[in-house]
Amino acid sequence: MKPVRNSAGLGAVMVAGLLLTSCSEVGTPLAPSASVPAATKMIRVTVPDGGWRLRVERVVEVGAEVWVLAQLRREPVPAIQVISEIEAAVPVAVPPTKLRVFVAGKTWAWPNKEPYEFVPSLEAVLSQATGGRVLHPAGVK
Repeated sequence: MKPVRNSAGLGAVMVAGLLLTSCSEVGTPLAPSASVPAATKMIRVTVPDGGWRLRVERVVEVGAEVWVLAQLRREPVPAIQVISEIEAAVPVAVPPTKLRVFVAGKTWAWPNKEPYEFVPSLEAVLSQATGGRVLHPAGVK
């Protein structure tokens, strides 16, 4: 099975005559992506069901650390009811420094195994990153 890319950057896979699509920035890709280099840093989060999506909102260099700020959201559609792992690509090359990942949007009570900081909102984290250099999205200060 070979992934296909369209102009919007969405991956598509043909399986038994059905067209399945995914976007690597908001969920687990269905097949390896030709547009994501092997050295790309991925963040993964265990979620309660298949309806959750993960998106990297901002990447900021703060002193000797790089902060990745990611947002979880639950799609309002029926989804497979099984604990799942979703991932998102960090959309920029990350300098070889300490990486801190902040994730907002978690609504379940069980502890996650990932070594991330689950926060109520990304705004509070951004207020602590004043003076940092924004690496993603481009053009944001």
